[in-house]
Amino acid sequence: MQRLYQFSTNFIQALALISTGILFLGSFLFTCYATDMTTQQVLTRPDNPLINLLGMGAFALVLLVVCRMTLKYPAKCKPVLLALTMGWILVLGGLLILFGRTAPAADAWSVYSAAQALAEGDTSVIHPTDSYLSYYPQQIGLLAFFEPLIRLWNLLPIDLEPYHFIKCIYVALTCIIVWFQYKSIHLTVKSDTADCLYLLLAGANLPLIMYSSFVYSEIPSFAVMSMGIYYVLRMLEPGQASDAASHRLKDAGLSLTGLTLAVMLRKNSLILIIALVLVVLLESLSRKSAGLLLYAALCVVLAVSILPVTQKLYELRAGNTLKSGVPAMSYFAMGMQESSRGNGWYNGYNFNTYQESGMDTDIAVQISRDYIKERRAYFKEHPDYAASFYFYKFLSQWADGTYASRQATLATLGERHALIREIYDGTYSPCYIGFCNIYQSMLYLGSFLCFLHLWISKSPKRRHLYLYLGLIGAFGGFLFHMIWEANSRYIFLYSLLFLPYAAAGFDALFATLKRHRDQ
Repeated sequence: MQRLYQFSTNFIQALALISTGILFLGSFLFTCYATDMTTQQVLTRPDNPLINLLGMGAFALVLLVVCRMTLKYPAKCKPVLLALTMGWILVLGGLLILFGRTAPAADAWSVYSAAQALAEGDTSVIHPTDSYLSYYPQQIGLLAFFEPLIRLWNLLPIDLEPYHFIKCIYVALTCIIVWFQYKSIHLTVKSDTADCLYLLLAGANLPLIMYSSFVYSEIPSFAVMSMGIYYVLRMLEPGQASDAASHRLKDAGLSLTGLTLAVMLRKNSLILIIALVLVVLLESLSRKSAGLLLYAALCVVLAVSILPVTQKLYELRAGNTLKSGVPAMSYFAMGMQESSRGNGWYNGYNFNTYQESGMDTDIAVQISRDYIKERRAYFKEHPDYAASFYFYKFLSQWADGTYASRQATLATLGERHALIREIYDGTYSPCYIGFCNIYQSMLYLGSFLCFLHLWISKSPKRRHLYLYLGLIGAFGGFLFHMIWEANSRYIFLYSLLFLPYAAAGFDALFATLKRHRDQ
């Protein structure tokens, strides 16, 4: 078991270096972005390495200077920096609500409208063929999150759409993401500098702040996922108070609650759950811990049952049923197609195939399988085209530093403030794109430096597999979205998993530079 554990750790260490190195090169050499907010076509632009180096150097210098200023008195300055970061997110998030005026659209509007109908007592949205949920029943968990918030808002004598209230909740949840990631890096790295660097990187993450106005599943699902990851790290980190049985039970309960809710709110959270369960299983075998084995089993049971149970409760309430919806095979087929926005991006194939099959899952699956077979044969006959197709599919997702934050929050109700409008498709949009590209390159570079430090470090801590949990989850997302429907918005949450690694990486870099300077 120890040999298996060490082999797994060595493999993940090598994978971490290779994958973050590739991500850094992709982001450093290319930028993917959209200029036309109507077509939202993803463009790919080769970058000027010199300009990128200058931008990254300036970014690193700011990080270093602020860290030096705040670490003169870390006990006093760190809480202040934490409060400033939270305040910054709250203020910017509030300004976006007031002046950005983003409204739910597309899938987000469909789920929100269904929740609003249920909050008003209309259960007709639970229907096997005649509702949005007939096609996408996996959204039932997000609907279950929206409905009580809408009911609560409707009790107030305020004539505003409930989604304004939901956006306020999302800004608070964004702070919760930062809080639990901050606690996670403090727990595992144990460095004041790394803590400060994380807060600076989180505060500079403009897509994170933009997404706080996106009334969909990204922010709430990652907030509870961050909580779940923190408490599982408490269970796995040696020397914690959770070594006591009562604390272990509390940490396990809080972790399972967060992870289960993350799947309920966003089914793709299962990718991170799979990564976490694999890590916990290996840790349980290495430590010969029956408790961790039980935790992994409970995590699987809760993750796979939460959406079916939620759906069944709504079906009982409505006295009706929902179909299984658009099959996964249609998403895989769509991921192999060209689209007006980018390779593998949404083009309506999955929805149209299911609809044209008479909402018959078996027929839709067979049509999709036949298409996949044809497409694979074409790729085999044209390997150059296949390589180009997946190369640009990769770049369109992982080299877009904005993570489609403008496209996702584009829809408005009322007139958007002129300054914010310029960020979307006006004078300041190149500035936003350029900053996000530099930030993304720094994120990948910092993560690479973190894994490089762990690789060459003589510390026994580097042999702990659970330290690579976020990387394993991000790599799972990379593989999944290379064959699934593409969208840089889907990659946004995986990018957040790199934040603690980037902070740890720059902490190691600055410490190395200080040692060389002092010698």
